[in-house]
Amino acid sequence: MRERAAPEARGSRQTTRRRSASLLGPAVLALLALTPSAFPSDHDAIPAERSSPGNAARQLLPAPDAPRPSFALSDLEGARQDLKTYAGRVVLVHFFATWCEPCREELATLSQLVDGAAAGRSLVVLAVNVAEVPARVRRYLDAVPVKLPVLLDADRTVTRAWGVSILPTTFVLDRALDARLYVEGDLDWSRSDIRSALERVGATEPK
Repeated sequence: MRERAAPEARGSRQTTRRRSASLLGPAVLALLALTPSAFPSDHDAIPAERSSPGNAARQLLPAPDAPRPSFALSDLEGARQDLKTYAGRVVLVHFFATWCEPCREELATLSQLVDGAAAGRSLVVLAVNVAEVPARVRRYLDAVPVKLPVLLDADRTVTRAWGVSILPTTFVLDRALDARLYVEGDLDWSRSDIRSALERVGATEPK
């Protein structure tokens, strides 16, 4: 006579399956949380400042002593812009993205900072967009027009090499293109103390 499994045994296997499924769900979710690249998006790796009330008190800080390689990136017209060509001027390298809300107002104040021929001869701002397609950046700039070179770091090579972990982040380079100051989060560049800090960098002898 063929043996049949007892009802208790079948019930035990079903219970085991239910328990395994209930444990599998959280395990999969935990794994996905640890591997954000499984579902890539424009802003899956770098958080943005959520609000800007603190920018009135935020300060430029001494830049960490770490190598920041020079770079050449394409602008929205496809022309290559080489950082080395700006030696002799104070350069602000500003990392931003269109989905970063605080970046919008800060780009406006950065544009005002360099507005005018005198400022343009001594100071330049390079706005580096992080990991977005040109069409999206163009649409953004139609609504937020700025008088700045906008460069595209499509694969985040420069963003990673410069240790950027929050958007916006801005580095202030001296005339030898060495990073002297930086700020994580948005900043009101029209503040008199910030402008004085930039003037001091410009007056400092290169390392």
